[in-house]
Amino acid sequence: MTRAGAIAKVRPLWIAAAALVVLPFVMPLFGLTVNTATVTVILAIAAVGLNILVGYTGLTSFGQAAWLGIGAYAAAIAQKNWLHGQILLPILIALAFVALLSLVVGFMILRRRGVYFALLTLALSALAYAIAFRWTAVTGGEDGLGGLERGRIGPISLDSAPVWYALVAAVALAVLYVVLRVVRSPFGHVLVAIRENQQRATFQGYAVDRYRLGAFVLSATVTALAGALLGFQNYLVSADGVTVAFSGELLAMVVIGGMHHILGPALGALFFVLFRELFSMWSGNWLLWFGMVFVAFVLYSPGGLVGIWAKLRRRWRPPPEEAAAMSQRRVYEGLPLPASLRPEAPRGTVLEVSGVQKHFGGIRAVANVALAVDSGEVHALIGPNGAGKTTLFNLVSGMFPPDAGSVRLGGAESHGLPAHRICQQGLARSFQITNLFKGLAIYENLRLSLQARHPARFNAWRDIDSYPEIHRQTVELVRFLGLEGIEQVAGGDLSYGGPRLLDLGIALRSKPTVLLLDAPLSRLPAAEGERAGNPVTHSAAHTSLGV
Repeated sequence: MTRAGAIAKVRPLWIAAAALVVLPFVMPLFGLTVNTATVTVILAIAAVGLNILVGYTGLTSFGQAAWLGIGAYAAAIAQKNWLHGQILLPILIALAFVALLSLVVGFMILRRRGVYFALLTLALSALAYAIAFRWTAVTGGEDGLGGLERGRIGPISLDSAPVWYALVAAVALAVLYVVLRVVRSPFGHVLVAIRENQQRATFQGYAVDRYRLGAFVLSATVTALAGALLGFQNYLVSADGVTVAFSGELLAMVVIGGMHHILGPALGALFFVLFRELFSMWSGNWLLWFGMVFVAFVLYSPGGLVGIWAKLRRRWRPPPEEAAAMSQRRVYEGLPLPASLRPEAPRGTVLEVSGVQKHFGGIRAVANVALAVDSGEVHALIGPNGAGKTTLFNLVSGMFPPDAGSVRLGGAESHGLPAHRICQQGLARSFQITNLFKGLAIYENLRLSLQARHPARFNAWRDIDSYPEIHRQTVELVRFLGLEGIEQVAGGDLSYGGPRLLDLGIALRSKPTVLLLDAPLSRLPAAEGERAGNPVTHSAAHTSLGV
């Protein structure tokens, strides 16, 4: 995405603030109460927390209710045992406890991906429920922990339903502000990149595991806050809040609302509460009908309620028909290589491979390969398909560890290091099959590559638009590659030759000292091949090895 306007950045906050003001006055129109409005806002907080994992990081969790329940129990135990009549300190203690616990749990279960991660979160929820139900001495067992107190803020009692709603609404708005800052930060943009293409993010130099762990902890902590508020809402904490079924309901709220929009989960929570309260008046099987609605959204509107609105808006105001994306760009011939692409050239041997071997079962893919590449040189690996050229690139770049031999990058051993560490040492690569963030704009694809070398790449608070040097250098590369005018086109929508050109631009953007090019001119027209080859063949700063 390009630089956003000041109004666009805070628009979700204004929409949320208006909705929070109106909600307690709208609920009575449906025969519901202010307490129902409060529960809706609390569930919206929990759904927003879950969406950090599902919508922004691409991690499906079936155990989010575990964090909601743990947060509720931790706040309740803190108040009943040590902080009688207080509410703020018990909640803060619960958040600190969940943050620490989720850090430990995340470190263990994030080693697995896809369905295995989802199953581990499901097991976490089942384990939390078993502990809550059976550890009677601490959790109260099936009776739960009752007798909680909301206390007072100065002379104002929090037992008043309107006052309690106002406090919960203020907390929800603060949570939304924090989450909005995070998703608009360099950290948040990397989370979206991981969701779109984890391998590409890794080979840009991002420590993917650290980002996923950070998202996991933040998601658990936000959901735990909702759990603590829900406990004080009901004056009771029970095992019902940690069931696997409730985890499924939270996930359904995110999907129905719209997982790729910051307000989508809150909209899904409102839909869930209204559906439950109103439909249960007519049928005791409301959950069955809700399940059917959920399936319908998954099949016909994966973008949720937010996606339906987007479809209707396109139908009412259809966008103008455009030709192929590549035909809309502006190309400037004879542009010099931008200064930002010229790293300081090292001297001597920058890449040394010695006796590298790799076997896949009984297949010997690479055997006793040795080569040395000096600074400023351009070399080519030539051989038939299946000769092991790409496999050698995979070994050098850290995708696979070699079975034997050594790889030295800039004089330091790099074999055995994770891929992102090797990239941070000055190596970049393209891929034989173009590897892009297909759901992100061209501008964002290139900006992420530059950000990977920036000291603020893990900053989770500062707005991405507050780094003008990153914006300026990204614009320079867009112009040099001949992609100006189509910066907002998604990487997956590029026509013939575009994906290859963008893949090369991503590799160049990281200012590598060693550049591995795997079939770099494949599917490129001659003019584009000349432009793509220009920074490789005319810059002594880049040492290139191509297939």
